[in-house]
Amino acid sequence: MQPLAYVATWVMFSVMVGVTAGYFLGRGRGKPPGIDPQREATLAAILELLRSTEQLSNDVDSHSSQMQQVSRDVGGLQVTGEMQHAQQTVLQKIAHILKSNQRLEDDLVCARAKMNEQAEEIDRTRCEARTDALSGVANRKAFDERLQYLLSRWRREHKPFVLVLADIDHFKRINDTHGHQAGDRVVSHVGAFLRQCVRPTDYIARYGGDEFALLLADTELDEGMELVEIVRCAIARSNFDIGLRGEQAAVTFSIGVAATEEGDTVETIIKRADMGLYKSKQGGRNQVQCHRPDAGLSGAAV
Repeated sequence: MQPLAYVATWVMFSVMVGVTAGYFLGRGRGKPPGIDPQREATLAAILELLRSTEQLSNDVDSHSSQMQQVSRDVGGLQVTGEMQHAQQTVLQKIAHILKSNQRLEDDLVCARAKMNEQAEEIDRTRCEARTDALSGVANRKAFDERLQYLLSRWRREHKPFVLVLADIDHFKRINDTHGHQAGDRVVSHVGAFLRQCVRPTDYIARYGGDEFALLLADTELDEGMELVEIVRCAIARSNFDIGLRGEQAAVTFSIGVAATEEGDTVETIIKRADMGLYKSKQGGRNQVQCHRPDAGLSGAAV
């Protein structure tokens, strides 16, 4: 009966994880978005349990196949007398084991389905906590984490990246002229537009208000400048709906760019990108400026 004891242990463990996951899922509802370490730990436990139950299910299936073969072998024996009674007893025991295995497989299928649902809900909540609801891109918290990761990778593996800060020009004028709902629509449209413009490996976030940030991984400064200039031109050629009556507004970006340098921290690379953004605004907006250590600020403008 060792297999049954083994199974009982897994069933009890799955119930405990299910109850724990349900508790944390329920506890998180109605709270402001945020990455809960307990949710992360619960998700990791569920995923590990899913892998283990999958292995257990495979083991049970293999055991059932072996028992079926034994049943065929025993049933095929030509016996007489008392051996017939022993043969029937063995076949009945095997049939009982196979029936128990089938119930176990059914339980495992149901348990895996429930755990998958719980894992998906936790993962969905985690994704929502890292996404800006208005623009549909990553939020500031997610951006900060991504920037820190890329900097750590730069220091360890020397893989360069480019930081881009882009500010919508004259955004206050849109709010003052058409209302804050129009401004919200612009932010939403710009977020969707940026997702279509950039490469799959690029990371987009709403940095705050009308400002967006891009992280271009594995990219040198010159390549980053070319990519950002393409995005700036595409934005400048587009008009965005800002009202229910079909009103549209042209949108342009002032953009500052910074690439990785030796000894960089979060503060230093953001400061250089901010310097480029400030220079773009001072130079008349709708342009890209970057900081080059050897030549100060330089860039492209219309």
